[in-house]
Amino acid sequence: MSNILRACALAASFLAVAACGASSDGGQAASGSQATGGASAAETGKGLARASDMVLGDDSAPVTVIEYASVTCGGCAQAHETIIPDLKSEYVDTGKVRFVFREYPKAPPSFVNQSYLASIMARCAADKGGKEAYFLIIDALLKTQRVWITGDTEAELKKIFQQAGLSNDYYDACLKRQDLLDIITANVEEAENTYEIPGTPTFLVDGEIVRVGKFAELKAAIDEALGEESASAEADG
Repeated sequence: MSNILRACALAASFLAVAACGASSDGGQAASGSQATGGASAAETGKGLARASDMVLGDDSAPVTVIEYASVTCGGCAQAHETIIPDLKSEYVDTGKVRFVFREYPKAPPSFVNQSYLASIMARCAADKGGKEAYFLIIDALLKTQRVWITGDTEAELKKIFQQAGLSNDYYDACLKRQDLLDIITANVEEAENTYEIPGTPTFLVDGEIVRVGKFAELKAAIDEALGEESASAEADG
């Protein structure tokens, strides 16, 4: 069995996708799966903290921005070219926002299996190189999206892995990581059941979905949240 087929079979055991290569979302994720990384959004409240989260920025930042995205989603690739750089420079790097990237590898349906596979690879890379390696690979996946999802996916993913200093043997070992699939599955379940996200990319500012087509719209929501945080701090003081 090829690596992609093996990864698809692993995903299919937990997710309601019809089969590897299917052209449909296949509905909700299996309800019995559990995240290995902490509480749900409902349990953690506004902070939305979870041990499994991939985070950029200061954990004590007053505002949390979460993006639900798929590495095979064209709109997500565009957002990471036109929105995320400004978000990082203006808010994350200045300590105002903690940015969380959560995988929602179900869009578009025709590339759902490639998205699951790549998401597992990025998670696995983090075990070797930390969250920096994760975000480097996510960025590479989004920038070279058209190449690796329409070509030889396995070969292209291995190239990205090698560029991150990771071996083919480690790539093969990553495909057996059920714990990583569990985390991604939990992200999908929360996206669908807690937030009912309309598609990808979807941004949440302190737990509230924000309609974002350009950075100015995300900026307005963050500034409003920051204003509320400042007012609350002054009242408490």
